[in-house]
Amino acid sequence: MKYALYYYDACPFCQRVLRALPGLNVEVEKRNVLTNRKFSEQQYEATGRTTVPCLLIDDNGKEKWMYESADIIRFLQGL
Repeated sequence: MKYALYYYDACPFCQRVLRALPGLNVEVEKRNVLTNRKFSEQQYEATGRTTVPCLLIDDNGKEKWMYESADIIRFLQGL
């Protein structure tokens, strides 16, 4: 499985997830939607939303998108 976090730096909910990542035993690609608009466009095309933080869970091409910082942290802690 591959994981990618869609975020931007000034978002306090994104910061909550970003602060939790170093303590977790999982690799998560960080995709800043403000410095690379392509990421924002990808998210919108797939979900119809641009809300962050958003975790993309890619299971060999089967994508699932997860919102809400507490849910994302809880999910990643369970891996």
